[in-house]
Amino acid sequence: MSQTVVSNKTTDSKQEWLKVLGKGMVTIPKQWREELGLKEGDIVRAKKEGSRLVLEPNKSNLTPYRIYSSAEIDAFLKEDKLPKSLARKVQKNLRVRTSK
Repeated sequence: MSQTVVSNKTTDSKQEWLKVLGKGMVTIPKQWREELGLKEGDIVRAKKEGSRLVLEPNKSNLTPYRIYSSAEIDAFLKEDKLPKSLARKVQKNLRVRTSK
């Protein structure tokens, strides 16, 4: 009597089964990251093509958006305040609407 053993690990280096973790995260196999030159923090493009998901490494050093430092974000948040007169007006309007 022969026995068949099925493994979830493939032997094809171009195909792997990946588990989707919290917040949709997956780990790209180390061999692929090395072959593609991907390092932690690199940007990849994700595309949905029908029922397929395609990840492409960023071939240029340009990112399609601006990445702000923590200091810049802190400065934005500090500057992002309503003038006191407008803040009082908003609070007054909120109290009127919530008391109805």
